Amino acid sequence: MDQLKLIEKLFSPGSRVYVDYVDEKNEINNCSTIIEDLEGIYLVMQAPLVNGVSLIFRESQELTLRRLDAREEEAYITNVFVIDIRQDKIPLLVCSKPHKIDKTSLRRFSRFKVMLPLKYQSDEGISGAGSVNDLSLTGCYALINLNRQVQEGTVLNLTVSIPDEADLIIKGKIIRVDSLTGKGQVGLAIDYHDITDAMKEVIYNYIFQLQLTSERYFGIRADSEDH
Repeated sequence: MDQLKLIEKLFSPGSRVYVDYVDEKNEINNCSTIIEDLEGIYLVMQAPLVNGVSLIFRESQELTLRRLDAREEEAYITNVFVIDIRQDKIPLLVCSKPHKIDKTSLRRFSRFKVMLPLKYQSDEGISGAGSVNDLSLTGCYALINLNRQVQEGTVLNLTVSIPDEADLIIKGKIIRVDSLTGKGQVGLAIDYHDITDAMKEVIYNYIFQLQLTSERYFGIRADSEDH
């Protein structure tokens, strides 16, 4: 598919895109919004809202747009510039039309070190809490207090707390239990089961932001190995 057709497909009216931008404090932020229209040489988007208030962008500000295709495990990335802001019922951002689309495999962001609160429960009544220390699109690695009932093959309902998102509830199967001698904890390597595209999108967006921030400011790269 040539670039023009790809742009028309990815940024068709009604499509949701993620927007990365640098704010007045020189910090990287992200949000999501909806494509309103493709008008000749312009791309028109609804101004992103935070707590019901439109974000303010300046003319000529550069924005990075991302479209996620969770089914194909790919993301499409392009840069545009703000040209004008139209005041309407929903303010609209008029931007330059994308002319080059880059594609990256979601596997590039396959694993990232995190520290996220976790609760778990099984259909058999096993329950407890811990933390997710390693997060990916296909599974995670969690630390929990020693629990003899938690064994390889156990299916758990996981509730993972991701910043600025509703709690993510995922079903996962334990594929490995690591005994952490002297710490009173065990490590669980977990594969997700029945994960939806919407769940993948939340995880990908969180990992992408971590990756973007760490590479740009700290020179840290995500661990690309599997569990």
